[in-house]
Amino acid sequence: MSTLTRLRELHFSTTEKRIADFILKNADMLPNLTISEVAQACDTSKSMVVQLCKTAGYKGYKDLCSQLLVSKALNEQRGEDSEVYEDVLPGATSGQIAQAIIRQEVISLQATLDLVDPAALDKAVEIIRHADRILLLGVGGSAMAAMDMHNKLSRIGLNSRFNQDVHCQLLETSGLTDQSVALVISFSGKTKDLIEACELSREMGAKVISITRPGRNPIADISDVNLPAASDEGLRRVTTMSSRISTMSMVDVLFACLASTMSEQIKRQIQRNTEIANRRRK
Repeated sequence: MSTLTRLRELHFSTTEKRIADFILKNADMLPNLTISEVAQACDTSKSMVVQLCKTAGYKGYKDLCSQLLVSKALNEQRGEDSEVYEDVLPGATSGQIAQAIIRQEVISLQATLDLVDPAALDKAVEIIRHADRILLLGVGGSAMAAMDMHNKLSRIGLNSRFNQDVHCQLLETSGLTDQSVALVISFSGKTKDLIEACELSREMGAKVISITRPGRNPIADISDVNLPAASDEGLRRVTTMSSRISTMSMVDVLFACLASTMSEQIKRQIQRNTEIANRRRK
């Protein structure tokens, strides 16, 4: 994960977030700033700046600065702007809105790619492959991603379950075993009903795989495997646009990795699906 992505996406305390935002806005001049100057600019202490660096996964301030330079160099090589996510302001033209929305979604996708952990993906695939039942959990916008994954898994012959009613999702956990898996999709990772569903799934002995925003959150913390999806939605945004795109992309990545390990089984299932479809046309 690049330093820019870490500072944008990880969950920080209020003070840490203030420091992270300052570093992002002043990334070009950061190597010339001392830790004392950063602390003063953020109205905090040097120890808090060090804490932010360690929360982001670095040894200290100098380590963060050097890695930030590397991230910026890679971005420039890819022709990317280092600016953070834009919000759509009142009075913007259609062209400006189109540019802001699509640019933000591209940034979210690149940030999600930076977050990909191949080992976590491989572990998730192995759990799903050997599960006797796969329970999809998701509400609101995340329910669309859960439904999409359910449809994908069903088409290749896996025992997948999904119900859009959250109370039915909770009831479905009673049918899980230690051979089952709950695949929960929640961008915030804090949805109360989904946290309860995860806890109930664990009580039944099932494994829990989650797709959430990066960093610590209640659902990620109780998952056997967490797959992060990046986004930083503006407060004025009415719908969860970029988070939906990045979450759906992570669903696609997980399914593609799974399908890659089940190619022969999938070929047979596709053939059966085609035969059934042909019968209905007659």
